[in-house]
Amino acid sequence: MKRFLILAFLILNLTIFMDQSFLTQTLKAENYNQKDEKQSKADKKNEKFLKEMEKLINAALKSGFSEKEVREITIVRKGKVLYVWDFLEQEKLRKKKEALNKKKSKRLQRYLTVMDIANELESSETKNLDNLKDNSIFVGAEQK
Repeated sequence: MKRFLILAFLILNLTIFMDQSFLTQTLKAENYNQKDEKQSKADKKNEKFLKEMEKLINAALKSGFSEKEVREITIVRKGKVLYVWDFLEQEKLRKKKEALNKKKSKRLQRYLTVMDIANELESSETKNLDNLKDNSIFVGAEQK
C-alpha cells in the first residue's frame, strides 16, 4: 500500500513538473514572437515615415523649389529637428550597408570543393595580373 501511494505521488509530481516545463517553453516562444512583431511594426512605421518624406521632397521639387531650398526643409520628429534630405540620404546608405551585411553573412549550404578553391585561385591570379598590367603601362620612355 505504501509503495502504491509513493508511486502515485511520484507520478503526480512528475506530471506537474512536466506540464510546467512545457508551459515555460511556450511562454518563451511567445515572448520571442512578440519581439518579432514589435520589430516588424517598428519597421513598417519607419518605412511609412520614409515614404512620406520622399513624397514631401518630390512635391517640393515639382512645385518649383530649388535644390538648395529642398535640402533645407526640416521637420520635428520626437523633439528633434531633422533635415529631410540628409535623413533620407542616411537611410539609403544604411539600407545599402544592411544589404551588404546580409550578403556577407549568408552561409553557404554546401562545402567547398577542390574545383571551387582552384577557380578562386585562378580568378585572383588573373586579377593580380590585370593590376600589374595596368600599373606597368608605358607611355614613351616614362612609366605611367
